[in-house]
Amino acid sequence: MENTAEAPTGPRRTSEHLDTEEQRAFRLKARDYMAGRLPPRIPGEPANAFEQVELVEKDRQIQRLLWDGGLAGITVPRDYGGLGLDKRFEDIFHEEAEPYRLAWHFGNAFNIVLPVLLAHGTEAQKKKYIPGMLSGAQMWCQLLSEPSGGSDLAGLLTRAEKRGDGWVLNGSKVWTSGGHVSDMGLCLARTDPTVRKHAGLTMFLVNMHAPGMTINPIRLVRGGSDFCQEFLDDVAVPDEDRVGEVNDGWTVAQTQLNAERAGMAKGWHAGLRPAAVAEHLTLPQSYVKLARQLGRANDPAARELVGEAFVIDAVYNLTGRRIAAGTRNGRLPPTAGMVSSLLVARTDARRTALLSALAGPAGVARPAGSVGREIGMERVTTHRIGGGTLEMQLNLVSERHLGLPREPGFDRDVPFNQIRTNAAKG
Repeated sequence: MENTAEAPTGPRRTSEHLDTEEQRAFRLKARDYMAGRLPPRIPGEPANAFEQVELVEKDRQIQRLLWDGGLAGITVPRDYGGLGLDKRFEDIFHEEAEPYRLAWHFGNAFNIVLPVLLAHGTEAQKKKYIPGMLSGAQMWCQLLSEPSGGSDLAGLLTRAEKRGDGWVLNGSKVWTSGGHVSDMGLCLARTDPTVRKHAGLTMFLVNMHAPGMTINPIRLVRGGSDFCQEFLDDVAVPDEDRVGEVNDGWTVAQTQLNAERAGMAKGWHAGLRPAAVAEHLTLPQSYVKLARQLGRANDPAARELVGEAFVIDAVYNLTGRRIAAGTRNGRLPPTAGMVSSLLVARTDARRTALLSALAGPAGVARPAGSVGREIGMERVTTHRIGGGTLEMQLNLVSERHLGLPREPGFDRDVPFNQIRTNAAKG
């Protein structure tokens, strides 16, 4: 489950034989429009790499092409710029789009922001912002984690103060995917520190280009700058860009987090994996390619490592399919998406260990004078913290999905400004 496009490994499979006349017409329209317009899927090209500004811009153009061709927001209501069709049409689109690159950098917009706006946004917000993301004009990020902590989201320190008819935000956010290329951000801030920490939060739509917003890309040890830290100094936000009621941001945040987990369950980059359910699983060829590159294709130990990596991917794919189908048809509760989030962390950590063992010294060093990244560096995962730490995912699955007793917490009913911290007194 590497974050890149894969080369085709067999004939394309579709569910074309199930189409109604209306669905058949939509399929032919999509097939005809995308041919010659959308760029082809390039094996090994990153699905998203926010430090590659050219690739981000390419995805903006792809999304605009889909918008111009009437293929954006297939299940989004027509009032907000979508087509208002059912999920079957979206499946048909992904079957026809399989040979092409889609706008995968818009994952935050479509997997997180769109569901939040549809659930909690005002009519004015929906009509203002949803067409912008569907047309590729606006890229979104989410401003959640902070330098003081990420897993304890309700303990955030960024504050929003009411001034006149609007709000002023001050604080810092960190580990923001694509913050430096985003136009808007979904930002949770504290509006009342005198109540318990979950009760004094409010959600805002923040202009990432607004005065007072400073965005610093974070240079990672493995190379690249997918993540950013933001500093908000008197960033003005109009009240019409507040999502939900004042001090009810935790309700909105729960929708946001559930949407993120659902996105992981169905596959974050829509259309990256084969759309139709095939009789045989399509497994990535990068593992075999790496083994051959290292001269270990016939090494029994290497073949065992590659085999286990294949099994991990198969289990992940099949579990994701089952959860996605079950939550869609109601046979599984919405909390099942939490299992997918946990599975991402577990499988990615194990896959990293397997590929590290396969790469050996070549994974951390290269011959003097050579250029480019070390062999197999793309194996390194961040999913032990992405979408919530592994420990938080374990708690969520145990408490909310399995119904086990919650961990004790001393600060749940204490006003936020009375919670003891280890900060030094001024």
